[in-house]
Amino acid sequence: MSTEQWTVERSKLVYGIGRNDLRFLDVDPTGNLLLSINGHTVPVADIIQQVVSRNGIQTAFTSSFTLRMPQLIESQIVKLKKAFSDVMTARGYRGEFRAVYPVKVNQRADCVMSVLKSDPQYGVEVGTKTELFLARAVTSDEKHRLIVCNGAKGPEYLRFMKRMAEDGHNIAVSLESLSEAVRFTETLAPGEVQIALRVKPYLTVRGHWSHSGGRDSKFGLAVHDIFDVVSLLKERGFGNSVTTVLGHVGSQITAMEDFGMFARFMFRTYTELRNEGLPNLSVIDFGGGLPIDYTSSSQPDMMAVYARTIIDSVLEEHAVSVPESQHPHILVESGRGITALGSAVLVKILEVRSVFPPDGRPVDPEREERKSRWASKLREATSLNEITEIWTEFEAEQTAGTRTLAAIRDDEQIRGELRAEARRQLARLASDNIRPDRVVESIWHPEHIVIGNFSVFNSILDHVLVNQYFPVIPIRDLHLHPETTVRLVDITCDSDGEISQFHRKASNTIWFTRDFRPLTMPNAEIGLGIPVGNLKRLEGSYFMIPLTGAYQDVIEADHNLLGDLPDVEVTVSDDGQWNVRWRASAQRMRDLLIEQGYTQIDIEEDPYVADD
Repeated sequence: MSTEQWTVERSKLVYGIGRNDLRFLDVDPTGNLLLSINGHTVPVADIIQQVVSRNGIQTAFTSSFTLRMPQLIESQIVKLKKAFSDVMTARGYRGEFRAVYPVKVNQRADCVMSVLKSDPQYGVEVGTKTELFLARAVTSDEKHRLIVCNGAKGPEYLRFMKRMAEDGHNIAVSLESLSEAVRFTETLAPGEVQIALRVKPYLTVRGHWSHSGGRDSKFGLAVHDIFDVVSLLKERGFGNSVTTVLGHVGSQITAMEDFGMFARFMFRTYTELRNEGLPNLSVIDFGGGLPIDYTSSSQPDMMAVYARTIIDSVLEEHAVSVPESQHPHILVESGRGITALGSAVLVKILEVRSVFPPDGRPVDPEREERKSRWASKLREATSLNEITEIWTEFEAEQTAGTRTLAAIRDDEQIRGELRAEARRQLARLASDNIRPDRVVESIWHPEHIVIGNFSVFNSILDHVLVNQYFPVIPIRDLHLHPETTVRLVDITCDSDGEISQFHRKASNTIWFTRDFRPLTMPNAEIGLGIPVGNLKRLEGSYFMIPLTGAYQDVIEADHNLLGDLPDVEVTVSDDGQWNVRWRASAQRMRDLLIEQGYTQIDIEEDPYVADD
């Protein structure tokens, strides 16, 4: 157990602030969370104060809002390009680096335009007719930008690609089945568009979305279809139109060595297909998968590692198979890794509720004696196992029975006080080899519930759908030794409306809150409970949930008819002037009800809790 004086640097380590993909956050000496963009910083509290003072009287203003940071999207693209440029230069790689943005990750205009603004050569990837219309709109004045067309390709989708190509757009169409290739050759003429052969990567990578690759993937040509499609294309005069081989192994691939395995597979496939008589095949499209470090615990500079792994793996295979040939051009379709940093949710805290009654209230002598007896057992314990055994015995002794409410209140007070004693003794006996089990986690379980003015389902639905971890950070009191941990719940009438997971970072010595809940562990792990510096100062303050710019806007759910929060954009000029702009009000109740067919209800207010 660490007894050293608490510092801001310790808080930054606990929350992951300033590390990897949270590098845009910092903490000042007084414990305020800072936003840092392009070398300039501003307290998050100042942004909130500006939003409230300027827009608080508006209809459909809510105290919580989504903060848009387009410059962070631009900086991610600069970082990605530099990562590949550096390794290509260092290794003498003779191919080009190219990139497209998959608009499915976040189709919002401010997001897509931030991507295109960052680089005049950056392309887009689409997967439906609607997304292709979007791509046409945003590239109408820049038709040189590559548009990669994925997804199921019916006749209308293909005809629209043809019209766009005839209008001068740079179109590449992926083919994923023999029947799709037949439709394609019946709709378009040779040379009108580029062809990308999307193949199934016959390998297994680690990660939640690993099923996106491999033989069972819904995407790509099976191995027995590849040669039939190539033969068909050559027979019908499309052989010279094939420029790209495309593969995708999944999203959020954190095991970098898996990209090496994937890159070697793709290069071997590329070489074989060139040998099948596809002379213009010159590009390997590696799809997506570039991860975001949501836990601030991955190795530093994942983009550089990603680029180095791909280039080195391609070069290794190239040296073995065709050392005299030109290096293939490298294309990536990174989405999450580009836009996740671009948004954060700022959640106003409406209320703090306690699970247990306050300590110190008198109880009857019998209960007081029982509490003293169990507390003595805990204090006399000499091992973690002994504490868990004592706590298990105590829990078994507690029965619901037919107790009165007053009796339940007294029992709950005793339970809370004894749990505090158990935590104290766990901290006393904790060692570097502690492995928390169900009983230990129950002793550490947070005892305060924080009500936030938001909907998990609308703002961070991936937390419910796939148990995606998102960091949650208080905006103040970060200079203090955390007092305790809390659970953050939303205002929906759903028990899944909660985000309370916290990534306990690895440290040689376990750090605890002031009430003896772990902040770090010998081995990093996900636990329950968000650390807070001062419980009494929470109400009316805010939590920030960063890294929400990928997917969360497009998969949102209006559960309980709670719609979008307001949008606020923040940018900083070269001379350090911060510009905070109100972009959109919260989604009004009228619009939410119209979507459900209630056209007769006309109300301008938003559904979130209003300030007094």
